Amino acid sequence: MSAPIQHVLIVGGGTAGWLTASLLAASQQHIPGAALRITLVESDTVGPIGVGEGTWPTMRETLRKIGISEDTLIRRASATFKQASRFTDWHRRDTGNSYYHPFSAPQGSATADITPHWLASHTHTPYADAVCFQPALCEAGVAPKSDDPTWRGPAINYGYHLDATQFIALLREHATRALGVRHIVDDVVSVNCADHGIASVVTARQGALTADLFADCSGFRSLLLDEALGTCKKDASDVLFADTALVCQQPYASPSQPVACYTGSTAQQAGWIWDIGLQHRRGVGHVYCSDFVSDDEAYHQLGRYLGVDDTAMPPTRKIRFHTAYNETPWVKNCVGIGLSAGFLEPLEASALMLIEQGATLLATQLPAHSTTLPQVAKRYNETLSHQWQSAIRFLKLHYALSNRPEAFWVENRRASTLPDTLQELLEEWQYRPPMDDDFAHRADVFSAQSYRYVFYGMQGRTCPDNLRTFADSDFASQQFSFNALLTEKLLAALPSHRALLDSLTR
Repeated sequence: MSAPIQHVLIVGGGTAGWLTASLLAASQQHIPGAALRITLVESDTVGPIGVGEGTWPTMRETLRKIGISEDTLIRRASATFKQASRFTDWHRRDTGNSYYHPFSAPQGSATADITPHWLASHTHTPYADAVCFQPALCEAGVAPKSDDPTWRGPAINYGYHLDATQFIALLREHATRALGVRHIVDDVVSVNCADHGIASVVTARQGALTADLFADCSGFRSLLLDEALGTCKKDASDVLFADTALVCQQPYASPSQPVACYTGSTAQQAGWIWDIGLQHRRGVGHVYCSDFVSDDEAYHQLGRYLGVDDTAMPPTRKIRFHTAYNETPWVKNCVGIGLSAGFLEPLEASALMLIEQGATLLATQLPAHSTTLPQVAKRYNETLSHQWQSAIRFLKLHYALSNRPEAFWVENRRASTLPDTLQELLEEWQYRPPMDDDFAHRADVFSAQSYRYVFYGMQGRTCPDNLRTFADSDFASQQFSFNALLTEKLLAALPSHRALLDSLTR
């Protein structure tokens, strides 16, 4: 039946549900005569999965769109600043080798790529350190901005670390009080389907709830997409092997303890451990593949990382997951966002990024009339499917270049586990650096800059003898010198990360 889209019902809260509700509601505020109603129904018996979340810099624009200030985020969600990801022991085992994937672009990248000149004469300095000031700031525990209102330094790109539970509470309050989202606390007990998709969801106390468009944010259960509409996810566990996470919260030893302004990622026997610094504690989790290490041994490895024995271990939660994604997350009048649409291990903050991407695209593409649903759904599915594939390819890059000898890492290097496009690019990059044109699709979520940081951080090799002669060698030399000078100045001028947080929360 043809009708205007007047009501969107979101099933499930969490970060996915409340970000989607907020972006949808905020997108309607400046439309004259907009009558779109947003309702979110969530259970009060199901809690969020995360113990800490890392975001991309895109979260700053998302918060601006929905009307939450950075100061509010810092105060209400224990948020801290994230400038990079730091990878330790990914290339080799037990050597303390590390590299950074910073959020700021390489010097001069708006004009030219200076990577060939680094390959020709600067490889004695790690790639990220040679082309970007941010690794040095992270190593020194320096904040990406100043609390001095007269500061006129360069713009430094950053995202956030935040407490997932507190962030959800902030989003919920803002969406209901400032954006007019209707909030229903109830359990969905059944779903009624019709030829056009979802007809209604039936709740325990409110009864049947109808809408023109439904957003499935119900988490791993995928209540609407998988259970009601019978969609199937594309398995990606043959590319990314991890299937378990052990998560915990680790208090700081003292209130003045430095707070890392990067996400730590330390490789283990069959996976890796994330370490996210919030204001009053760390969120730590061991992501691993249970085919290559037992749960007990994974638990002990987490304890060794924290520097504690079994008697002093903080409480841990075990989360089992399957790496897969829905190639058509929008089916008829239902769109899945978040875990209901798929799951990838939280490497490079990919999970929250894909929530942002899905919710933002829905808000910008939301059809005014049901007759256009098929066209919008087709475009949405093409975009999101490519984004999932793009994310999988980039995450696999981190594993494909490792020289670690354990079976998990050896298996990850097998050519049959690499996406075809990644294998082809790795062959090309032996003879030239990653180029912007390698990732020219509008839905590519990781740029050539990110690939260069990881590829050369993992000591990927491009033979300098095969590089073409470039006419901008003087420009490149200037950029290397400028980066060194800028690094020195920023280290002297910016406050420590802990000092900035203290000044913003006092």
